[in-house]
Amino acid sequence: MSDAEPGLAPWHLVVWIDHAIAHLYASTRDKVEEIATIHAVDQGRGHVHHHAGTPGAGHVPPDNHFLSQVANNASVAREILIVGPSTTPHDLHNFMKVHASDVAGRVIGVEAMKRASEREIHDFSRRFFRHHDLMARPGNER
Repeated sequence: MSDAEPGLAPWHLVVWIDHAIAHLYASTRDKVEEIATIHAVDQGRGHVHHHAGTPGAGHVPPDNHFLSQVANNASVAREILIVGPSTTPHDLHNFMKVHASDVAGRVIGVEAMKRASEREIHDFSRRFFRHHDLMARPGNER
């Protein structure tokens, strides 16, 4: 896994998630390496569109089994950044708070991000974790 010895858990993990798929990346200063891809089960809904005049936002909530799989796979990391489009990153974090509080405690950021290349995810995560690490140093508390 990245620059770590084989078999060691990543320190920084980026979870890119939408309603259908989650990509988990071990992130270091030099690169990101995809360590898992998790697909949501197709529940026969296909692509759901919101129709004008119907109440609510028209979003179908993510499948709890899918979120559970993502949370379980993310549990190997020390610090977790969750990114993705729409509300799915927040849905995952809220799921973790209720069903995997030990993992939720390691989430240091939940950020909106449209579909991105591995390079874009690496650039974003490198900046995010660098900033977080600098702010976490003793003497930087407010």
